[in-house]
Amino acid sequence: MGQQDNRPVMITLEDATKVYTSGGEEVSAIDGVRLEVNQGDYVAVVGHSGSGKTTLVSVMGGLTRPTRGTVKVEGTDIWSLDNRELARLRSERIGFCFQFPSLISTLNCIDNVRLPASFAGGDGGVDAAMELLERVSVAEKARAFPKELSGGQQRRVAIARALFNRPRIILADEPTGDLDEDTEEDIMELFDEVNGEGVTIVMVTHSRRLARRAARVLTMENGTLAENGAGSREA
Repeated sequence: MGQQDNRPVMITLEDATKVYTSGGEEVSAIDGVRLEVNQGDYVAVVGHSGSGKTTLVSVMGGLTRPTRGTVKVEGTDIWSLDNRELARLRSERIGFCFQFPSLISTLNCIDNVRLPASFAGGDGGVDAAMELLERVSVAEKARAFPKELSGGQQRRVAIARALFNRPRIILADEPTGDLDEDTEEDIMELFDEVNGEGVTIVMVTHSRRLARRAARVLTMENGTLAENGAGSREA
């Protein structure tokens, strides 16, 4: 499935399936998923807990190997790469935003933001990190450590970190979960802004209200994916 236009295809899933064994039985977290996401798309994937959304985005981003099927990022079969090549691809092309920020507790905010540069072989410029902290409205916390931040502030730092290497793709798994409405709105506006700059976004959410901000809405149910139509930002 995908939009029929001339934009480059950023993500392709062909028969992507992930099977886990639980209690001696095989369970398909995702089952034969086919998907194309084009450059500049803003895609929301909705579904209830346990429907396979998180597994989908993990497989898409090269964090979880599918049991079968193909996953391509900008035409590269990512699971044909060795571990070092895959780590570089993730670092250079994909920014990850998860519900739990997973900041490094021993690093202050600015060093957490600079962390992706170490995986990409860059110098981790302080100025670039400060610009991103300003963009997510936590510049005053640059030298603070994660334990000194609120949940919303930690999430903002995590988003700045995801943007540090100027990724072409953002994969977001419940990026506003458990946040107050004002912080949620700020983060969603930032996603709108980043998408407007041409970054491709795939956002997993249980909230159909948030999903309507995307241009495409997909529904995940029992490991399968279906096109649900366009959100309020239809391209």
